[in-house]
Amino acid sequence: MGFCCSCLKPELKGVDKVQVPQMLGSWYVVGVIPTPFEKGACNPTEVYTWNHDTDCIDVDFHFNDRTLDGPVKSVPQKLYTGGYPDASGKWLASPIWPLKLDYTIMAVSSTYDWVVVGHRSRSFFWIMARQPVLDQAIIQNAMELGKAAGFDMTKIEFPEHSVAPAAPPAKGV
Repeated sequence: MGFCCSCLKPELKGVDKVQVPQMLGSWYVVGVIPTPFEKGACNPTEVYTWNHDTDCIDVDFHFNDRTLDGPVKSVPQKLYTGGYPDASGKWLASPIWPLKLDYTIMAVSSTYDWVVVGHRSRSFFWIMARQPVLDQAIIQNAMELGKAAGFDMTKIEFPEHSVAPAAPPAKGV
């Protein structure tokens, strides 16, 4: 029933066009309404690599559990863009096969140095950037976008990041 409830929510507005190659590489999660996998994550980082064999993005989501030097955990995922090199902002995320969940790119900077992503249920929301620190004005604007779309921004968390280790380089970009 949990998945059916998200169907009752209005669809999120995604950006009209995303240049998929510009989305590849490392992303730091700087703000999040977390999934169960992300609770207590420090240094949460996603590395996006285009997989030419499956026509999707392989995601290496990894983080330190509970503390900056806690054990490293990894949750591999896939993102289905619906196009390459250009796509709309309406993607699907697959944490486990055959499950495919809404992954709406709500905003992305023209330089692809930050992105705002939401889930139709309004239960999950991400602000990601190419660096572990993002300008507070950008974070505030992203939170206002989330609130206007119906997200409960009182649930947002700001994961701690250490300067090192940096996000691993993307493979095959």
